[in-house]
Amino acid sequence: AAIMAARVCGCTTIIGVDVKPNRLELARELGATHTVNAAETDSVEEIRRATGGGADFSIETTASPQVFRQAVDCLGQLGVCGLIGAAALGTEASFDMNTILFGRTVRGIIEGDSIPDVFIPQLLELHVQGRFSFDRLVKFYDLDEVNKAGEESESGEVFKPILRMG
Repeated sequence: AAIMAARVCGCTTIIGVDVKPNRLELARELGATHTVNAAETDSVEEIRRATGGGADFSIETTASPQVFRQAVDCLGQLGVCGLIGAAALGTEASFDMNTILFGRTVRGIIEGDSIPDVFIPQLLELHVQGRFSFDRLVKFYDLDEVNKAGEESESGEVFKPILRMG
């Protein structure tokens, strides 16, 4: 979703990072100009190379302290990292304090920091226009398939499982 949003907003360099090839392929289909398989390469170094020194913005969606650190480390001067991933209470992340110098910012984001009455109709209009294909990120399951939904979400096969109640 962040990749589609970046594309809609006019970003010109959009980098998707994952460890699953199928998810990287989907990132390219949805608008990523570059993809990085973090299981095969140093994602921070690849992002710095693709951006000519560091990203202006990064978004951390995994709730993994290690990935969060990488999302901050890949920033250029004055870069901003948005934290979306909701980690368990008490989860801590550490940074080299020098990474935060030179104006870098880490910012928490809840529910897109939007006004739902405005934002949701905008997203629906973008979907109608074919510019925000959120339906490619979801998969529906009947309630009795809750375990399958959990397994496919854990394995990375599906981004957002949705359970249907009766």
